[in-house]
Amino acid sequence: MRSLVAILLWLAWLAAGLAGLAGLSGCSAPEPPAQTKKEEKAEAPLPAQAMEHFRQGHKFLAEQKSEEAFKEFQETVRLAPQKPLGYFWLGQVHFLRQEKEQAEKAFQKVLALDPDNYHAMAMLGKIYSLERDKTGQAEELLQKALKISPDFLDAHFDLGRVFAMKGDRDRTRREFGYLFSKERDFFLYHFEMGRILEAWGDKEQALNHYKRSQLLNPQFDLAAKAIQRLEQEQKSTPPASPPAGGAAPKPQGKAKPKGR
Repeated sequence: MRSLVAILLWLAWLAAGLAGLAGLSGCSAPEPPAQTKKEEKAEAPLPAQAMEHFRQGHKFLAEQKSEEAFKEFQETVRLAPQKPLGYFWLGQVHFLRQEKEQAEKAFQKVLALDPDNYHAMAMLGKIYSLERDKTGQAEELLQKALKISPDFLDAHFDLGRVFAMKGDRDRTRREFGYLFSKERDFFLYHFEMGRILEAWGDKEQALNHYKRSQLLNPQFDLAAKAIQRLEQEQKSTPPASPPAGGAAPKPQGKAKPKGR
């Protein structure tokens, strides 16, 4: 099950990205490594004092106290300026607060310290995917992240969105098919698939995914509103009109020959 912090970050993405796709037409805090597995084995991710602030930052995030969390991650960076972990979570808080430029700088700092950090690559790809003129950069970063970690679901998700924005329906379906094969019951996957299908004009299948999203998370208002909107459209859509000129004439029997 995804933690509250992970869900908050997803919803931050959703808030930032709603307009972008429209252009197509247990609550423990997660601690994804901000360094490669090789480096993890070589040394501890943070010195003890910095780790205390890092864990306190996650505690504040789980309590939805982003300002307090931000200060703790700043202290983490101050105490361990050559470690990528603090910068990564500073970037996450910036992203949570929809401060995309600051988030981008933080993730770039992570990559400067750890060039193979696929978490930071994927987050930069996510940020770039929110701007239509940066989808090429987004795809490049997401593909690179997946070469390092092929099962990284967040990168598959954003890559699917990028393909949708590029109009590549086959690759979009492939990425979301992979997501559903791995985590079928994550409500936001179904919601986003619904948005994509609706943009493509397949409103019946979009409605199915919105309903699945709401079933998995009954408190998710965006799914409920999408369902209401599409169902209202179905009710208000008039029946198909007869061909121009009225109904087609009924077939006539064979005409009898006139008498002479």
